[in-house]
Amino acid sequence: MERYMRKYAACLCCIFLLTLLTQAGNAQPAKVTALDLTRIQKKAEQGDAKAQYELGWIYFVGESIPQDYAKAAQWSQKAAEQGNRDGQFLWGYLHLLPGQAVPEDTSKAAQWFQKAAKQGHPLAQFQLAWAHYIGRGVAQDKYEAAKWFKKAAEQGNAGAQYYLGMMYLHRSPSLPSGISGAGSGVIHDRQKGCRLIRDAAEQGDREAIETYNKLCAN
Repeated sequence: MERYMRKYAACLCCIFLLTLLTQAGNAQPAKVTALDLTRIQKKAEQGDAKAQYELGWIYFVGESIPQDYAKAAQWSQKAAEQGNRDGQFLWGYLHLLPGQAVPEDTSKAAQWFQKAAKQGHPLAQFQLAWAHYIGRGVAQDKYEAAKWFKKAAEQGNAGAQYYLGMMYLHRSPSLPSGISGAGSGVIHDRQKGCRLIRDAAEQGDREAIETYNKLCAN
């Protein structure tokens, strides 16, 4: 279990960072200049939700300024409460980081992921699906998990493609001890399952590559 959780936490962090950096319409600049920071700070203080999210993100990653989770939380919360989906996702994600500026609260994380997911945020959709899949902050519900995995998968999220594919194959990926795996939520369909796992593999997902070669290549 410990090995799995370390692996999952590392993957989650990488997926989070890469998705926010490359997500269409939300790509972050490679380097934030002092002038950029001044401009973003001013707009954020004037109540601009997008700027509030951007400022929260800058503090979260420590882009050109010292990393500060407390300020990341402050500004992402402001953006989230104005309905900015990126702010909602970041604010929700901060509730999953133990020992940081926000008390760990999986229920609140799921609530904010849901708000962002309903606005089409693919990683929020993935996180909400995962929450339902393992019962983290919400009741375990494989049907809800499948619904949100599907929405994220349709937007190209490799993790969602892999997990939904495994659900179609009625196979269980590695899960924490005591948590039941796939096998419900969707009707068994090997063709769909293998296609989704292949889609994830084509994005470089190592677990999807290994699984496709083992279960679907022949």
